[in-house]
Amino acid sequence: MPPIEITKADYDAGRIGADFTHPPCAAHLNARFESHDSAAGILRISFVPRPEFANPGGTVQGGFIAAMMDDTMGPVVFAATGGAKVPVTCDLNTSYFAAPKIGARCYVEARIEKLGGSIAFTSAALFNEAGDVLAKATQTARLVDAPKR
Repeated sequence: MPPIEITKADYDAGRIGADFTHPPCAAHLNARFESHDSAAGILRISFVPRPEFANPGGTVQGGFIAAMMDDTMGPVVFAATGGAKVPVTCDLNTSYFAAPKIGARCYVEARIEKLGGSIAFTSAALFNEAGDVLAKATQTARLVDAPKR
């Protein structure tokens, strides 16, 4: 099945492709579509961390950073399978280099490293607006049939 091209219009309407909705957590994370290159298997989404994402130190708690990267790696896999498969995370390994600031837009670039018939390997990096890498993640996901809509 050919890959789906995720568009800003679809993403802003709450869809990934024509008829698959993205999860409510994308809205909670303040996700915004930036770009998608279906041929290269790269998706770029930005996020603005909310005040309630703060840890006691006043920066973004690591679980929210991991969620931002996970919520970008999932759609890039769905699109690459032409909407036929959804990834179920088996392993998510995250490395933190510096914390994004609350209220400051950050960008996640996710890419397909290897896509098989039943498993996908993806990676993601989270950047600040200056282009500094703040975190990286790798993911192994089992591919399951997408729910019928």
